[in-house]
Amino acid sequence: MKYFHLRAAIVLTTIMLSLLSMTCTLLAAPQNLVDASKLLKAPVSKENQQQVLDYFKKRYQKEKDLSQGLHKTLIDKTDDGGGYAGWFLKAAPGDEVIVFAEKGRQWPMIELGDSGYFAWVEKFPNFSSAHYHFSVNGKRLQTGRYNRFGFESYEWAPESLKQAGVPQGKLIQMPAFKSTKQYPGTVRDWWVYVPAQYSKTGPPAKLIVFTDGSNYCHGDGNATIVLDNLIHAKKIPVSIAVFINPGVIPASGKGKSESRNRSNEYDTCTAQYATFLDQEMLPIVRQQYRISEKPEDHLICGASSGGSCAFTAAWHRTDLFQKVISFVGSFCDFRGINDYPSRKKNTIPLDQFGPWKTAHDYPGLIRKEYPPKPLKVFLQDGDNDLDNKLGNWFLNNERMAAALAYSGYDHWFVTGHGIHSSRHGKAVLPEALVWIWNSDQK
Repeated sequence: MKYFHLRAAIVLTTIMLSLLSMTCTLLAAPQNLVDASKLLKAPVSKENQQQVLDYFKKRYQKEKDLSQGLHKTLIDKTDDGGGYAGWFLKAAPGDEVIVFAEKGRQWPMIELGDSGYFAWVEKFPNFSSAHYHFSVNGKRLQTGRYNRFGFESYEWAPESLKQAGVPQGKLIQMPAFKSTKQYPGTVRDWWVYVPAQYSKTGPPAKLIVFTDGSNYCHGDGNATIVLDNLIHAKKIPVSIAVFINPGVIPASGKGKSESRNRSNEYDTCTAQYATFLDQEMLPIVRQQYRISEKPEDHLICGASSGGSCAFTAAWHRTDLFQKVISFVGSFCDFRGINDYPSRKKNTIPLDQFGPWKTAHDYPGLIRKEYPPKPLKVFLQDGDNDLDNKLGNWFLNNERMAAALAYSGYDHWFVTGHGIHSSRHGKAVLPEALVWIWNSDQK
């Protein structure tokens, strides 16, 4: 009997501890999307739903309208390069709310009690993305700039890391530049990199211009470190690099905000930006340093709109640049739907770009231009790049590569599974620079 009672007591204690553990689990407030994901797994208790509701409301406490689906997705990254994405939407109690993404993916959202708030959390691996929209009772909500996200993680090449014994060049922050000719009223920050091997009495240095300059001379994948290592190893020639930010128009008064001029400079497919460099900024560099005058010794590099801008500069001014590196280039259609030329009123000269031309037109122009222009082009993009109303970035980079191949241009197209960022481009920057300066390497 004593054995029976002892055993029963042990069983009862075990059950009570189990119930207590379950209760603690049910009532534990989520601290991140991983916790929220666990609480949303079926069967979902009322306690779990309330905890998830409180968690999302806290994370979105500054958001005024959660019913339009235009707010940012919550993202928590994981050590493997992937991460969790959390969606939250306000609808009417009892509605059917589903998140739809490309490639036939969909995730039904769970209503949190009878609050009319819906949530779902999904785990994504490294090198994945989603361009999504919400559907409420079968009606698609409008998408905006935040209806996309992605995950990517690349390892840095040895040339992207500081190496012992490698002399370091100087990165000089120049005084803020005020344009007076091409972009009057704009002000921009810029930097000049001078390698340790540069000598005023030696051969003229090559020239590299980076659009969105601060992104390349600071932080991870720093191009100055890459240049230090490659020049020291004699894998590329001695090169002076100029890192130039897009212009901003200062605020006009108290309480006003500055205006960014980036799209006007980078997405306008004319010679204006190259002429701006040639007439306004590069003369300052030429006065201080001996730089080769040969256009084949001049490289321009950038990412996204800065990448398509780099191609535009070389396409229109082969007398200035004949080498191009473009990462996730925005070779897309930036025209508004009512911004196409009228067939009857089109007076734009056939030998010039009109203001309605965008980088989306380059593949056709490359194919039709004869003889080919003296350009060497490096392209990079990932198949998880953007896909929105402006176009599909990856497909448009494929169109660029196909056109360059058709017309016999010296080019290299590196593909991956990255998203719309410069991370992959920075990771392959050492390879790109070695190839772009050496005709026999690829």
